[in-house]
Amino acid sequence: MTMLFGVVQEMPGVSESEYRSVEQHLGPDRPPGLLAHVAGPVDGGWRIINIWQDEQAFRRFQSERLMRAAGLAAQEEGFDASKAAGFSSMSVTGTEMPF
Repeated sequence: MTMLFGVVQEMPGVSESEYRSVEQHLGPDRPPGLLAHVAGPVDGGWRIINIWQDEQAFRRFQSERLMRAAGLAAQEEGFDASKAAGFSSMSVTGTEMPF
């Protein structure tokens, strides 16, 4: 049984416009292995919660697309990519998150 992989990303100081600028550089297509994406404002920043098919799918997205998108947003819109660097992750099973 493949273990689902959850990623919670806390980004202090990130605004909705900064989040949207990175999203724009990610492109419109859904990354392979992404099952759910929730993002929104929290006190003093932005929080993103993603559920992936497995950790490998997340790591592939992170290395192939996310780092590039944050870099482009930094170059073009002045986004501080270090704000998005911290995240915590945890494995979840299907019984914890039934779909």
